[in-house]
Amino acid sequence: MMQISTYSEWTIMLERFGNEDNTVIDDLKMKTFQVDAGTAKRFYEKVEQAYKKRKQNWLAKFQRSLQIQKTCIEDLEITLRNGKQHLLPLVNFVNLNGLPEDLKKILQKDLYDFVAEIKKSMRDKISTTNIIKERMIVLLNSFSLPVILPNELPEASSDIKNKINSVPSTGRKIIF
Repeated sequence: MMQISTYSEWTIMLERFGNEDNTVIDDLKMKTFQVDAGTAKRFYEKVEQAYKKRKQNWLAKFQRSLQIQKTCIEDLEITLRNGKQHLLPLVNFVNLNGLPEDLKKILQKDLYDFVAEIKKSMRDKISTTNIIKERMIVLLNSFSLPVILPNELPEASSDIKNKINSVPSTGRKIIF
């Protein structure tokens, strides 16, 4: 059951989330906040600050992991798997039921676009003369967020929509 909480409670929990405290997600899943004219702007700003701070921290760690890895494909695979695992708190955050729907959709779209941009950047940096290029591309294609139910998909997420609407190599379309 969702508990209505105050702006003050949310700001404390959002600050903790921004400072890498994953335990706050479980607390936030049980809370809801009624946005009113006096707190709407400040609440959205606090959510955005926590989200951006957490996203920037993830990106810094991910880039550091890429820099210290060896040049073998197994290290890239481990780095991508760890990066995907460390994105889960952000995925859980952008899907919190206590957030207003419009804010939640904006955050979901931003996170999907963020991951798509990272994949595109990494794919562009793969050497075209590298023999293991195909394996690296397969690894990069597997680097994505967990699939959210189709009615919750961000509208600009062409990667997931293409997967849903893809036609198998047999030429037959499977309809569920």
